Amino acid sequence: MASLSFDLSQYDDLSDEQRQQLRRHYLSYVKAENAGAADLHKELNQIYGTVDELMQTEKVERLISLLHTSAHVVLFATEASQISLIEFQLGMRVEGRKVRLVTEDSSDVNGIGALSPNDLLIVVTTSNGFARRQRTNIIRSQAHKVIVTASDDPELHSHFDEVLSMGTGAEEGTALHRIYATYGVSYLFDRLFSKYACTYDPEV
Repeated sequence: MASLSFDLSQYDDLSDEQRQQLRRHYLSYVKAENAGAADLHKELNQIYGTVDELMQTEKVERLISLLHTSAHVVLFATEASQISLIEFQLGMRVEGRKVRLVTEDSSDVNGIGALSPNDLLIVVTTSNGFARRQRTNIIRSQAHKVIVTASDDPELHSHFDEVLSMGTGAEEGTALHRIYATYGVSYLFDRLFSKYACTYDPEV
């Protein structure tokens, strides 16, 4: 879905081409599973295991610190990731930290390039497609930049200070793309919130 850029709440107004894109996105894994080429339980275990290992790394420790100390924290993602990220956004608000969520259709997109070195920009793009489309805004930003992904792209990733990888193989159009975008993003940000709360909330 990272290749799609439209307001999902306006489904009835989508073009036939956009609806077909949605169908391909949502049915790709179903078709793979039905053909015996995918095993959701196995793949979820692999994703969760990778994220759990990632949570023990120094790069995540640095991210937790930046979530606490940065002047502004911005999540930059497609609308498809909104549900998972809103949960994280609300949890962080409970912890006293305001996190802004900017989606591709937002009027705030151009503001990404105005972020300062004291800010934190987290780009969420399982297939890297979203980050490629927004490359100019991302590169222009002076914020500390972190990308959350499940697809390799060394050249693109060279523009970020940190790469948080949930795995590989989530290129656009693949069966795993929706699985990472749905379950991987949700689990990773749940774990980040938990680690943040454990670090900074005296009641935990």
